[in-house]
Amino acid sequence: MTAHKRPLVIGIGNPHAGDDAVGLLVAQALRRAGYDGEVVENPGIAADLISLFEGHDHVILIDACRSDAAPGTIHQFDANDAPLPPFLTPVSSHGYGVGEAVELARALGMLPAICMVWAIEGVEFGVGTQMTPAVARTIAKCVAGIGDISALSGSLPPHWM
Repeated sequence: MTAHKRPLVIGIGNPHAGDDAVGLLVAQALRRAGYDGEVVENPGIAADLISLFEGHDHVILIDACRSDAAPGTIHQFDANDAPLPPFLTPVSSHGYGVGEAVELARALGMLPAICMVWAIEGVEFGVGTQMTPAVARTIAKCVAGIGDISALSGSLPPHWM
């Protein structure tokens, strides 16, 4: 992948589990906004995520998390800097998910050169629950942030903590 191509964005989640749908909704909003990079929606299965990394130098993974921060907080991590925090383990139906996929890809030497994880703090993860309004408001922030870093040809995004 050349420096001029936009990052692969992988929106992760369960569309039927409240805040867990946020990664999927960010992916859908990127498409509606005309993002011209590759956008993929994924339920968060570790093996699938690793296979999506292949051939990509720059990946942004977007998923919900639970760390006791305020709902809607956007945690951003450069997965190449250090192992991901334990709170990125699955909170829903993912089983083995983003944290495990990143660490396995690291161990196998398959982690993209730039691998950002954007974890959006959620509180409602039950099947059939509605998305928390604070989480829903982060969707536009993520779309704008991804557009900004794409324009910078691979520069890392600002932190929104």
